[in-house]
Amino acid sequence: MRGSLNDKNPLPNQRNLSARKHAEKENSDLEIDDSILRDFIQRMENLVLHAGEEIPSFTRIYHKHELVCETFNEVEKNKDSSFHSEILCIRDAKEKLKTRYLSDCILITSLEPCLMCAGTILLSRIPKVIYLLPAKQGEGISSLSIETIYSRNFFPELVCIPAEISKNAFKSFFKARRKKFN
Repeated sequence: MRGSLNDKNPLPNQRNLSARKHAEKENSDLEIDDSILRDFIQRMENLVLHAGEEIPSFTRIYHKHELVCETFNEVEKNKDSSFHSEILCIRDAKEKLKTRYLSDCILITSLEPCLMCAGTILLSRIPKVIYLLPAKQGEGISSLSIETIYSRNFFPELVCIPAEISKNAFKSFFKARRKKFN
């Protein structure tokens, strides 16, 4: 119980209540419901069928439960290794929301963001990243060093929700790639 009979004001002050309510509202804005995840997976399934030469990396950004944008990898299409779906999606979201930081957004992607994308996520201050397939040790955002995290003074919540569609899409892509180049 907060306060005691000896306290001058046994009830929490109004400012603390307001701050707590604001924090609770912010946290609820960053929660993801099953319908968003189901819709993401369904859209990914449709896109994977048409992926062609591109690695099946699909990303969406949500702002307060509203879809802001979605992108698919365009590395092969543009012959540019920086055209990962996460970076393209972050660029689009910043443009649409007219902001430098995406501090009240959620990023959902099919594969754990690589280290290049991790830098963009950190600098964009995206507080929550959900991915469906973990990267190999040392290759993804979850592998960032404590020093990197400390120097940025920011790190998003990382949530891996393993999904067979993502695992199978990447397996099929790399199997086809190996056949093509062998």
